Amino acid sequence: MYRSFREIIELLDSQGKLVRLTKPVNPRFEMPALMKTLEDEAKAFIFENVQGSDYKAVGGLFTSMGRFGLIFNEDGNEDFTYEQAGQRVVNGIANPIPYNQVDSGPILENVLTGSDIDLNSLPAPTFFELDTGPFLTAAVGIFRKPNGEINVGFYRCLITDSQHLLINASGLSDLRKAYVWHKENNKEMKVAMVLGAPPALLMAAASKTPDDVSELDVAGGINGDSIDVIMGPDSGLPIPVDCEMAFETVVDLDNMVENTLGEFGAQYGTEHAPMCKVTSMLQRNDAMFYTLMAGRAKEHNTLGYLTVYGITKGLEQKIREAYTNVTNLAVHFDTKIGPLMHLVIAIKKSSDNEPARMIKELFEMNMGFFNLAWMAKRIIIVDDDVDPNDMDDVEWATWTRMGRSEKLHAFQDFVTWEVDRAALPDGTSARVGIDATKDMDYADDLVKPIIPNEEEVKLKDYI
Repeated sequence: MYRSFREIIELLDSQGKLVRLTKPVNPRFEMPALMKTLEDEAKAFIFENVQGSDYKAVGGLFTSMGRFGLIFNEDGNEDFTYEQAGQRVVNGIANPIPYNQVDSGPILENVLTGSDIDLNSLPAPTFFELDTGPFLTAAVGIFRKPNGEINVGFYRCLITDSQHLLINASGLSDLRKAYVWHKENNKEMKVAMVLGAPPALLMAAASKTPDDVSELDVAGGINGDSIDVIMGPDSGLPIPVDCEMAFETVVDLDNMVENTLGEFGAQYGTEHAPMCKVTSMLQRNDAMFYTLMAGRAKEHNTLGYLTVYGITKGLEQKIREAYTNVTNLAVHFDTKIGPLMHLVIAIKKSSDNEPARMIKELFEMNMGFFNLAWMAKRIIIVDDDVDPNDMDDVEWATWTRMGRSEKLHAFQDFVTWEVDRAALPDGTSARVGIDATKDMDYADDLVKPIIPNEEEVKLKDYI
């Protein structure tokens, strides 16, 4: 079974996890301040009285991995893990179910065109003091790639006036590639931006999907049933029938505009995006505006973790195949340590030179379209008595087993991911490697105190 976007909201409401805010709220700064507080308390929310708007604004639905259980668990509990969510996506990619075209649905209940379109009437927040303006942060963009396949991804959008959006696309995204192709081939490009999409499509849109597989079909595979769509009246693009609202746009690739938003790594990101004319606005009756808290926020990051799930699983497999001395490893993607990954590897080493060699080789490891250093900021090598998943344990090893300065390795001039805002103007930034293993000559002096069979002794058995 699976639940729709609205069913998730109703379930959270019935469980007492949905806060309704009825007092007037200013969408500029005041609303985001409340959104952040609510997210910290793991509360979903509905703003029912946003100044300047007749729409309700909803968010905070997926503030933890457990919340994905609301989609799939029959009893609506939050017993769901990162591994389960990631495997749902992996299975959806391996077993896609094509979307199903229908003739009607809730999204066609209201079709606005011309002067009836007013993006300024949306309760879109302005999040941070240096943001360019109000952004759509929870919209998924649907477009046709040059190979003809339908693509769906998360793309932040700045509202510039009543009928225009900027649709941003990161450097390696399929949308950026499509922008380049349409520009070079002088082809018209259309994008449909969708708010309140089916939850499985949100999961699929956040993932990395092969070029010949559509995220719409992956969402069908995640659900075990096809996604019903109508074909947009202006764009001809497939739009889920039960989404809250959709904006069909024509992209002006000759008009690129700078815009800034606070990003998930708790830094500002400035991008250039094309001006897009909204030609139609589709919405169901009583449509709600779905919004994600920008910056270093729970719901944003929870969906973002699905982006790197497949990458991390592939990386783990590649490392284990390359190094037989690896006993355990963990990839840490947590915005409290920045937007890039931190890799911790436990080994049984046979010489003190091994960690340094591994660190250099790992940063240079070919991941297909980039080297590992492109998205890994730090690599830490530890002994096999340290748990790579426990960063407290890793920090302890770092500062108790690093007696020589040679065990700290600094690298410069690595080409980096654009979300690494510390990068120099040439697009490079530093990387760090740490050998936190015991020196073999002093291994007996650095033994970690342990209680034998500690995990087998349970307090409840003695009370």
